[in-house]
Amino acid sequence: MKISVIASGSNGNCCLIENNSSSVLVDAGKSGREIESRMGKLGKSLEDVNGIILTHAHHDHVAGAGVLSKRFGIPLYMANETYAGTKLKLGKIEMKMFSVNKSFKIGSLRIKPVITSHNVSSCGFVFGKFGIFTDTGIVTKQMERTIPKLNGVLLESNHDIDMVINGHYPAFLKKWILSDEGHLSNIHASSLIQEKGKKLSLVLLGHLSGNNNSPDVAKNTFEKLVKRKIEYAVCSRDEESGSWSL
Repeated sequence: MKISVIASGSNGNCCLIENNSSSVLVDAGKSGREIESRMGKLGKSLEDVNGIILTHAHHDHVAGAGVLSKRFGIPLYMANETYAGTKLKLGKIEMKMFSVNKSFKIGSLRIKPVITSHNVSSCGFVFGKFGIFTDTGIVTKQMERTIPKLNGVLLESNHDIDMVINGHYPAFLKKWILSDEGHLSNIHASSLIQEKGKKLSLVLLGHLSGNNNSPDVAKNTFEKLVKRKIEYAVCSRDEESGSWSL
């Protein structure tokens, strides 16, 4: 399996998952043109994508989904709640629904939704031994059960708690970010890897805030809290991050 991070941050998210015969995009939170350009730089083509699956309805996960679906004839996969929040933005597209309580397949890729905790209905996904979990204020029970079984993960490491508290955001926004339906902090993400990710050989830290985090802060927290040798990378907010095999 190959994982290519096309975009990851509070300003847009998109990840390509491939095996020998099928490929899917998880989210399409940049413009269609930007996603196509970044994929090209990694030697990837939207012509080869069999489906786009959406974690939830926020703009930084769906911005280019409708355009790409129509331009390349790629079906969009989403839960009912996500469609309710995006149907006016997506326009007329080929849509396929999934249940967050049931695995489904796109080509030869089997995909298991895993419930996350955000201020809209949201989920992560597991592909074999690799999982993607962003936009969650807490580590949900499903995540706790799932992560010990994985060999690789793209995990939200959104913010440094002190940077949020001491930053310029209004009080209501700080409260939401730090809430159980907000975003996962560097400390919580790295602690989860240390405590539950015993089988992990690859960790990609993603969905960093531009105002309340930095790659160096996320990296330093990870290296302080994770006490064993694991291949890891902090995904870029500004460009494609690269490709990894698992």
